[in-house]
Amino acid sequence: MPDSLVLGVDPGLGTTGWGVVRAESRRFVYVDSGFIRTNSATPEGERLTEIYNQLQQVAQKYQVEACAVESGFVGRGPQAALKLGQARAAAVLAAESLNIPVTVLAPREVKMAITGRGGASKGQVAYLVGKMLSLAFDEGEEDVSDALAVAISSVMRQRVQERKAAVR
Repeated sequence: MPDSLVLGVDPGLGTTGWGVVRAESRRFVYVDSGFIRTNSATPEGERLTEIYNQLQQVAQKYQVEACAVESGFVGRGPQAALKLGQARAAAVLAAESLNIPVTVLAPREVKMAITGRGGASKGQVAYLVGKMLSLAFDEGEEDVSDALAVAISSVMRQRVQERKAAVR
C-alpha cells in the first residue's frame, strides 16, 4: 500500500473522529483530520446520515484509496454498544458505497501496532501518533488521534500481510 491515501475512522454517535494519512514507502504523512459531532437531541437516523454524508465528503475530497474503521470498545452497556455499532455501520457504508475497501480493526490491535502494547492508554497512542506525523494533539482530541492511529495501523497490517504472501 505504498503512496496511498487512507481514511481512518474512530466511530461514535456523538463524536466520530476521522483522519487521512498518506502512506509512503517508509513513512506516514499527515493530510487532514477532524470531528463529526452530532446533536443528541436530533433523531438517530439523522445523526447517522450526517456521519455517513460527512465521511463520504472527506473520502471524495481526498480521493482516499482505503478506509479503516475501529471496531470500538463496548464496555459501557448494551445501549452504548448499539449506538457505537450504528455509527460504525454508517462509516463502513460511507466508504463501501464509494467502492473504497474497508478494514475493521479492534482497539487492541491498533494500540499494539502503534505502541507495541495492546493495553496502552489513549494518551500513549496520541503521543506516538503525534511523533509519527509531527503533530501535537490538544486535550479532547483523542477521537482524531485514534482515527489517525487506525489509518496507520491498517497500512501496517496490510504491509505485514503482503510480506507474508511474498514469502510463500
